[in-house]
Amino acid sequence: MAKIGLSERMYLQYLRTKFKTLALVSPATAGKIAVDLFCTPYPKYKKKKAPAIFHQATPLTVTLPDGIQLKGFEWTSQKSNNKTVLISHGYASYGYKFEQYVGPLLKMGYRVLIFDAPGHGLSQGKYIHILIYLNAIEQIIKAVGPVDHFIGHSLGGITLAMLAETIPNPEQHKFVLIAPATKTTTTFNNYFNMMRFSESIKTAFLEVLATKTKHPITYFEADRAIEKYTGPILWVHDAEDKVCPYKDLINFQEKAPKNINFLITKGLGHNKVYKTQAVIDKIMAFLAPED
Repeated sequence: MAKIGLSERMYLQYLRTKFKTLALVSPATAGKIAVDLFCTPYPKYKKKKAPAIFHQATPLTVTLPDGIQLKGFEWTSQKSNNKTVLISHGYASYGYKFEQYVGPLLKMGYRVLIFDAPGHGLSQGKYIHILIYLNAIEQIIKAVGPVDHFIGHSLGGITLAMLAETIPNPEQHKFVLIAPATKTTTTFNNYFNMMRFSESIKTAFLEVLATKTKHPITYFEADRAIEKYTGPILWVHDAEDKVCPYKDLINFQEKAPKNINFLITKGLGHNKVYKTQAVIDKIMAFLAPED
């Protein structure tokens, strides 16, 4: 994991002390606050200057049923193939980070859509988790779709895996999942370890989460979601990913159906893997329109 600065370390220590004290008084309250904290993206977006290619896009706004506005961008190709690709970024990220993907997709004739997730980038909202993100993507498709193919990194990747599970006519859609959370239990355990939660807080956390999602946490796993998907999938993962460990993928990779292709890199970690040109080239080859 990346090193954190002094201010982040001090804040983390403050939170650990706060939860330790709160757990003595009310583990249930501590669990609720722990869930809220987990679902609140930390503010890494600092009004970053838009990359040049985003000035060539048409700005879009999609309003969710709860009133939250999602901000996105649309590009159309001069040699349209009448198909659309939607790109979904990861946790504490934003659409600008996928600037390298737009040009190659346009050259292949695709219409390209990139939206900032709720609570991220230019979009409104405070909280994010898989179901919030999934609902947002479904609303985007309703508002500015249809969407044919999908690219998602990290949280965006596992959310797209959940979408793939129920999408009609799967053979007509291609999914690129980049470093998704194969096992959400690993994500939670990393959070618990970082915060040094007691067993009482962990239990309360999982109970609160279950009431919000109506599913056990094992339901929110990329491998489970796509194990019966019959359309083409490219799963990109780095062997040294410390956020979504590759070891969680190995068993599924060995038994995965043939429609799922795996691109396993080494030394790129969780974030460089989607920014590396060689990886982008292979993603574009996978998405190349069929003659």
